[in-house]
Amino acid sequence: MLPFWNYTVTLLILLAVALLYWTPLSSRLGDPLANFLPVHSEEVSRFQLSPSKYSSSSESERIYNLTLKEEVLSPNGVQKTIYTINGLFPGPTIEARAGDVLVVNVYNKLSEATSLHWHGIRHPVGHNSQDGAAGVTQCPIQPGANFTYHIHLSAAQHGTFWYHSHQSTQLADGLYGALIIYPSGRLVEKPQSHKDELRSEDRREIEPSGVLDQVMLLGDWYHRSGKEVSDWYQSLRSHGNEPVPDAVLNNGDQAFNCSKSIAKIVCDPKQGRTPTFKLHHQHKNIIRFINTGSLAEIHLSLDSHLLRVFEADGTQVQPVTVKELTIAPGQRYAVELIRGGEASACRFWLRQRVDYNDFKYPNVALDLESKSIMSYTSCRGPRLPDTRGWSMLNADERLDPLSLQPLDESARILPPANDVVMMYVTTMIRTATGNKPFGYVNQTTWKPNLVNPVLARTDVVSSSKELIIPVANSNKSSSLTPLVLDIIVNNLEDGPHPFHLHGHHFWPLYTYEAAMGAGSYKWDRPPTLPTTAPALRDTFVVPAKGHAIFRVRFDTPGMWLFHCHVLVHLQSGMGMIFDVFSDHIPVEDRKFAVDSCV
Repeated sequence: MLPFWNYTVTLLILLAVALLYWTPLSSRLGDPLANFLPVHSEEVSRFQLSPSKYSSSSESERIYNLTLKEEVLSPNGVQKTIYTINGLFPGPTIEARAGDVLVVNVYNKLSEATSLHWHGIRHPVGHNSQDGAAGVTQCPIQPGANFTYHIHLSAAQHGTFWYHSHQSTQLADGLYGALIIYPSGRLVEKPQSHKDELRSEDRREIEPSGVLDQVMLLGDWYHRSGKEVSDWYQSLRSHGNEPVPDAVLNNGDQAFNCSKSIAKIVCDPKQGRTPTFKLHHQHKNIIRFINTGSLAEIHLSLDSHLLRVFEADGTQVQPVTVKELTIAPGQRYAVELIRGGEASACRFWLRQRVDYNDFKYPNVALDLESKSIMSYTSCRGPRLPDTRGWSMLNADERLDPLSLQPLDESARILPPANDVVMMYVTTMIRTATGNKPFGYVNQTTWKPNLVNPVLARTDVVSSSKELIIPVANSNKSSSLTPLVLDIIVNNLEDGPHPFHLHGHHFWPLYTYEAAMGAGSYKWDRPPTLPTTAPALRDTFVVPAKGHAIFRVRFDTPGMWLFHCHVLVHLQSGMGMIFDVFSDHIPVEDRKFAVDSCV
């Protein structure tokens, strides 16, 4: 038997070894920031994708069950009631292949009604009711109720999309997730039915194809609830100024400096952590960026890396290599990371910059350049990067979204417009509305009817609360002939508006921002428009004090919402509806909308 002191010495040695093993290397090296920037462990993330699993399967029906709940979480150290999906924030990533049918069972365990919109998805004829826009294509899903979406994915549509609440301000409280659609690949012999339960314990290996494909849901974040933010905006206190966010999150994480907040919050710095992602030093590294925020454009760059952009809003584009790209709320870009200088480094800062020029007043809590860590496999050394960002970028080193061209040369044919729709969008404070700010499109402020959605009605007309523009051919023939329209959106405000069109994509042909004056479209001096088609988009920024021209090929019957994706602007009324080929909307589609209200 060993003496007592031998047991003690042995125990102390084992304890020292354990402490050495578990202490982060940066702390052992005396990194002064290590205690203030806690990081993720570098396990394989649930945001890593598995394209080969889906592309190599046949077209199939995929069943997903989504349970929505309210939970108190601290994503960046600040406590807040967050809407989770299957216990996750952000919600689980839905993956499918082109041609699949998604059957999504939604179980609403929230204390309020909700709906889910499938952002960027083109629904086929007869499926407008699956768009998920509360008050337009359905009644919201009541608390305690279940609802099933049947989303028929086109065999021609693939890329980076997302799903989010389209009811009230729930998007600002976390009700969203990524939706990735892969192109079809090798087919198996028989179609299969898949039931994909989306759980938090979802660990994947790196794709055998030598591609590491990941998704990042980035967006601004408020420490107050979405309702509090919206109520403040539509009060006398805001004077029409949009609420400035408190932080920027990446996949639901960030480290917040609790001492910077002047608001009353419950903050624990140990709860926040700097987002950390793995890169593979021998594989192609793909990142799919989605701006899930409520207000701010995010300027993205990765130290010592170029961004090779090959997809925008689900459109495959002729690759463009830049050092920085700007992504507005609702937009998506997929990029390949091209490693450049600082060959000795293996960890790099991904910089997520916002600009105070986008805001009407300062918020001392907001970090104007939040960061994430990108770490190559088998990396040794300090846990925190020691890399420098790009400086003094030229215009050609930033992404020009109007310059993007479709990868498919046959898609560069631009059809002529049959007609023009003119819009004026702004926020106004009127005595008649209690001196509170409301969003307007052509003097109409949209207020969704949550008990009688537009698609459920047989007689659809515009009103002061619903601007509805009919899109129809004059010949009234039984055949469905697409109609091409130029939509000119004049922005009368001193802030930009990222506009999103449901159910269709559009060609962004032209934008203009005035140095002085209103910058509205002038009929007597029309701009020269391109003769070849740029890349199709579904969300695009209308500049401040300027205008944009979007060309749309309307070919799918239904009621399709067109709105600003700044959440308080939509919530205060900056939206309208295109009534596309009403005579061709199937009775079953309208009945589905009616039944959603029962």
